[in-house]
Parts: sequence; C-alpha cells; structure tokens
Amino acid sequence: MARQGIYDRNGEPLGYLEGDRVYDLEGNPTGSVREGVVYDLHDTRRWLLDGHAVIDLQGNVIGYLGEGVRDDE
Repeated sequence: MARQGIYDRNGEPLGYLEGDRVYDLEGNPTGSVREGVVYDLHDTRRWLLDGHAVIDLQGNVIGYLGEGVRDDE
C-alpha cells in the first residue's frame, strides 16, 4: 500500500496518509479521509485535501501531501 507524508508549509513532517487512514509520526491512528475531507477519530472535520494541498476549514493552505511511497520500495 502506498504511503504519503503530510507536511506543514515549512516542510516539517506532521504524519502520514496510508490508504484512507491518517497517522501521526509514531504510527498512531489520528483520523481518516473521506471524499477529500480529513476527519479525526471523533468524526470531526479537520482538514480538506485539494490535490496535494492540505487546507484548514477556513480555506488556508497549511501544508501538503508528499509523493506516494510503496512499502515494497
């Protein structure tokens, strides 16, 4: 399965996306993605995805998704 890093605007890693699941840097699940919306574990909307851009709910770009890396690479 492909994994994509989630980075802030300065390039600092925040976590990663694997399939439709979001994890922190320690590998703990923190949420999921459905139809371009990132939800936390309580099913609250947190971020929006627009291509590789990560956007807060007010429409500000807060980061980006990195290129996908497969586990077998």
